Amino acid sequence: MKSIRTEDGRFGPEQIRDLVNPPADLHMAPTKVLCLENTHNAGGGRVWPLAQVREVVAEARAHGLSVHLDGARLMNASVAGGTPAEDYGREFDTVALCLSKGLGCPLGALVAGSTERMAKARRFKHLFGGAMRQAGIVAAAGLYALDHHVERLADDHANARRLAEGLAVAGLPVDEEQVETNFVLLDAGALGLGADEAVARMRAGGVLLSFASRRNVLRAVTHLDVSAEDVERAIELIPQSLADAPRAADLAADAPTPY
Repeated sequence: MKSIRTEDGRFGPEQIRDLVNPPADLHMAPTKVLCLENTHNAGGGRVWPLAQVREVVAEARAHGLSVHLDGARLMNASVAGGTPAEDYGREFDTVALCLSKGLGCPLGALVAGSTERMAKARRFKHLFGGAMRQAGIVAAAGLYALDHHVERLADDHANARRLAEGLAVAGLPVDEEQVETNFVLLDAGALGLGADEAVARMRAGGVLLSFASRRNVLRAVTHLDVSAEDVERAIELIPQSLADAPRAADLAADAPTPY
């Protein structure tokens, strides 16, 4: 598997061309699949524009690749960008959708594709231990979420923007322009803190953040169980928890001289 290095999780056709293994090279495994994630986790919940999706999918097709959409937060992308989820989906061979994130289900995910591909997927699901009996209650939660929890994702996005705005006003290293959906990234490293210490400080202060994929960057995610009042409280508590953090420049000045 090859990952594509980007600033925000989105890339262009030229990066695909650079990474596809030459088909005639017997010493390299043939490249078979291109996978996109929308919204992109490591990119901070960034949304793929449909036009850009079509460009990279066309490039992948030109190389004979199958294309898969990891739609973990596809409905967030759809609501934020105003693009129907089916417009994204029809560009791909297979699409996955997680029900247990912004849609608020206790568990569950969906995968969609052609009849032939889904028959194979169902078989592999069982081979890898993915069978589940009495799953009707899970399916019921998913159906309810799709009927009632999609449009309300806009509330999560508004809460995330408010959180980013409030933390930035408090002087914390948050990029407000990055907040397109329900993620807010806080650069603890810019405060001279490691991620573990920053999380511990905020936990002690009554706020729970998680680790992002980037070193010493933390992630706040707004969702069904986070209210506007919760966000205002977090805007108050997070700066308090990190108020005594030494700045990176101060740490560098105090560091011992290496031998």
